[in-house]
Amino acid sequence: MYGVDPNNNKCVMEELDMLTSLETLVWSDEFKTGIDIVDEQHKRLFEYFAEIQECINSGAEGRVENICRGLVDYAISHNTFEESLMKQAGYPMLDAHHAAHEAFKERAQGYLVRLEAEGNPMKVARVIRTEIGLWLINHIKREDQHYVPYVKKSLDQGFVSRMLKRFF
Repeated sequence: MYGVDPNNNKCVMEELDMLTSLETLVWSDEFKTGIDIVDEQHKRLFEYFAEIQECINSGAEGRVENICRGLVDYAISHNTFEESLMKQAGYPMLDAHHAAHEAFKERAQGYLVRLEAEGNPMKVARVIRTEIGLWLINHIKREDQHYVPYVKKSLDQGFVSRMLKRFF
């Protein structure tokens, strides 16, 4: 997980600095899971990053708070949806994946508290965009790839349709 590493602060900060430009947080085929609905949801998360960056660039403080909240809410809903797919598929590492999602949820909700409390929404929006972006990229490329074969094997259109109506 990305964040402040007490043993190597400089390395982590350099990684965060790498994500200051919009280009580094755009959807790429390297993030595909091969599960269309999951990939579409991941793409939407990247769209949120672009929307946050647009607000930062234009100084739209009023909009940036709503978009940050939307990003966090959508990400948490997406994680719940992923877990429902994993459960249906009998994914053996569901508990560990759920724990990663819960840690993300706690961290993401903390960003929203900071958004209200700090009085500098643009600064916090940059942090939200960067740190959630880092987390998402890492999570997709590592943890999510583990459940893909299980979900693909069990997935049928009827189940996906029911889950879409339930969560989105």
